[in-house]
Amino acid sequence: MFVARRGDAGDFLAVVGRSLRVVRRMDKSEPDADAAGDRQNAEQVLNAVASAAVAARQRLGSLMVEMGLLDAAQLDSALSAQRESAARLGLIVAHTGLASAGAVAGAAARQAGLQRADLRASPLDASLLQGENALAVCLAHRIAPWRRSGNAVVYVAADEAEARRGLATLGVAPDAAILALAPAQEIAEAMLAAHGPAIAQAAATRAPAATSVRTGLFARWRWPLLGALALAASLAPAALLISAITGLFAINALNAAVRIAVLRAALIAPRDPEPATPADAVSLPARLPPPRVTLLIPLLDEPETAPVLFDALERLDWPRELLDVKLILEEGDLRTRAALEATPPPPFCTVITAPAGAPRTKPRALNVALDFAEGEIIGVYDAEDLPEPDQIRRVARILRNAPPEVACVQCRLAYYNARENWLTRCFAIEYAMWFDVLLRGFRALSLPIPLGGTSVFFRRAALEQVGGWDAHNVTEDAELGMRLARAGFRCEISASCTFEEASSQTGQWLRQRSRWLKGFMATWLAHMRRPAALWRDLGARGFIGFQALFLGAAAAYLGLPAFWAFWIMGMFGAAPAWFAEAPGWLVWGLATTQIAGWCAMIAAALIATHRRGERWLWKWIPSLTLYWPLGAAAAWLAVVELFVSPTLWRKTPHGLGRGAEALRARAASRRAEQGPAAARAAGQRISGS
Repeated sequence: MFVARRGDAGDFLAVVGRSLRVVRRMDKSEPDADAAGDRQNAEQVLNAVASAAVAARQRLGSLMVEMGLLDAAQLDSALSAQRESAARLGLIVAHTGLASAGAVAGAAARQAGLQRADLRASPLDASLLQGENALAVCLAHRIAPWRRSGNAVVYVAADEAEARRGLATLGVAPDAAILALAPAQEIAEAMLAAHGPAIAQAAATRAPAATSVRTGLFARWRWPLLGALALAASLAPAALLISAITGLFAINALNAAVRIAVLRAALIAPRDPEPATPADAVSLPARLPPPRVTLLIPLLDEPETAPVLFDALERLDWPRELLDVKLILEEGDLRTRAALEATPPPPFCTVITAPAGAPRTKPRALNVALDFAEGEIIGVYDAEDLPEPDQIRRVARILRNAPPEVACVQCRLAYYNARENWLTRCFAIEYAMWFDVLLRGFRALSLPIPLGGTSVFFRRAALEQVGGWDAHNVTEDAELGMRLARAGFRCEISASCTFEEASSQTGQWLRQRSRWLKGFMATWLAHMRRPAALWRDLGARGFIGFQALFLGAAAAYLGLPAFWAFWIMGMFGAAPAWFAEAPGWLVWGLATTQIAGWCAMIAAALIATHRRGERWLWKWIPSLTLYWPLGAAAAWLAVVELFVSPTLWRKTPHGLGRGAEALRARAASRRAEQGPAAARAAGQRISGS
C-alpha cells in the first residue's frame, strides 16, 4: 500500500494532491479492468513523485546547521561517524549529545514538511487505537494514533519510513492518515500513559502458558499434596522417610554423575573458544554495518547504583548511535527516579516506566521494555554491573559468525568485592565454578544451558519467537534458557566478563538464594507438566541434563540436613528405630553420592580459580563445606515460599558495600572531569528537552 510523502516544493505537493484525488475517485467507483489499470498508473505516478520529493528535500545535516543545532565541525564529525556505523544522522546527533532528541525530531519534521508533535502538551487519544493486534503493530513500528483531523487520524511516529510500513500493516487508507514526528522516548511515554494497562497485561502473559508459572503449578493441588504428605507422615513415618531417602539417593546419584561428566567435558573442551584479543581484532567485518544493540537495565529501589552504572555504560566500546539503553523503572519508584534526575544518564539512554500491574517482577519489566527496544540484539544488565568495555564487540562478533540456531551469548560473571568477607569469597568461588567450568561443560556436552540474569545477549527474533520472559518466574533467566533449548536454539559463551557486587550480608544472601532455588523448582514443575513433550524437545541427553540442573540442584540442598543428621546419629549411636529398617546400601549409597558430588565441586573450584588467576581463593575452598549448609536453609525457605507465594520477588539490594562506595566516588570524579556539558547532554533524556 502506498502513502504519499510530502516534500518541500509546492509543485510536487500539487501533483501529489491531484494524484490522490484520482485514486480516491477510483476507490469509490465500481471495480473493472480499466479502473484497476488506471489505479496502478496513478500509484506509479505517486511513487515517482514521492521519490522526486524526497530527493528535493534539504539534507538534514545542513538543515540542523541552518537551525543552529550544529556547527560545521560537529556536522563533519557526525558524518564521519555515519560512514562507520551506517546509522541515521539524527540518531548520531542525539545519541552523542550534540543536540537533544526533541530538537532532532523538530529538524526531521521540518525537512519532511510534517508537524512536530508535542505529546507532553497534547496526549494521545486512547480511543483511536482499535483493531486486533493494533497495539502490537504500533509498538513494533513506533507509531501511535494521536488525534483526529477532519476525516483523517494524525499518527505520531519516530521515523517516517518506519511509520509508512506500520500504516501499511495496519491497513490504513492513504488518505486516512496524517503523519507527525516526535522522539521515540516521547512516543513511549505517551503509549504507556494511554495504554498502560494493556501493555502491562501483555507483558505479564507474554510467555507461553504451557511452560509459564502463571498457570498455577500448585493452584489446584498444592494444599491437597501437603495434606497427603502430612497424613502419610502420621500413619507410616518410617515408610515415608525411607521412600524420601531412596528418592534423594537416586537424584543425588544422577546429580553426581552429571557433575563428574560435565567436569570432565570442561577439562577436555577448548578453554576459551573466543579468547581475549585486542580491540582491533574483534572489530566487525567492514562489509556489513554493525548491528544496533538494545540494553535492558531494570532498576527497582536502586538509587545508589546510578553513578557507577552510567560510568560503566560510558566506557562501553560501541558506537553511541548503535546503543539503545532502556533504564526500566517501576511506577511509584520515586527514589530511583529522583536519582536519575540528580545524576542524568548518558544521551543514548531512555527511561521506560513499567505500568502498575502484577506480578511486580524483573521479567515483567523486561517484557514491557522489549516492546520499545530498537535493536536487533537485546542485552540484559543489572544495575550494579561493570562489563568489560569491549563486551558488546565480542558478543556482536560471536552472533555474526555463529549459525542461526545460536540464539544468545552468555558472558562470564565475577565479583568486584570478593575480598570483602568470607561470604563474598565463597560466592566468588561459586561463580568461578559456574561460569568458567560448569557452563563450558554443559555446552561441550550439548546440554541445555540455564542462562544468567545479566550480561546475556539475544538475537531479538529468537527471543520474540519463544515469547520473551516468563513474568511469573523468579528465575526467569534459567527458565528462558530451557525454552530456547526446547525450540531448537543453543547458547554460546563469551570470554568477556562482567563484574557484579556479591551479597556481603547473610540475610541478603539467603533471600537471594531462596529466590533462585524457588525459581529452579518452579521451572522444573512447569516444564515437567508434560514430561514426554520435554523429552521430545530436548532429547534423552538434554532431558537428563534438565533433571540434574533443576531437580538435582534443589535436592542437593534439601537433602543436606538429612545427610548431616544421619552422619551425626551414626557417630553417636543415636539413630531412631526407623533408621534400622533402612537398607545399609541405601544409607551408604546416599553418603557416597553426596561426597562424590562434593568432590566434583571442590575439583571444579580449584580449576576455576586457577583459570581466573585467583589462586588466593584456594585456602577458602575447604570452607565451602560450611557455605553449602546456608544453601540448605535457603532451599527450605524456597519450598515454603513455593507453596505460599510462588511469584514473590525478593529484591537484592546493591551498592551498599565498601567496594560500591569506592566505585561511586571514582565515577563521580570521572563525571566531574567531563565537565557540565556532558551532564547537560545527558539531562536531555530525562527532561525531554
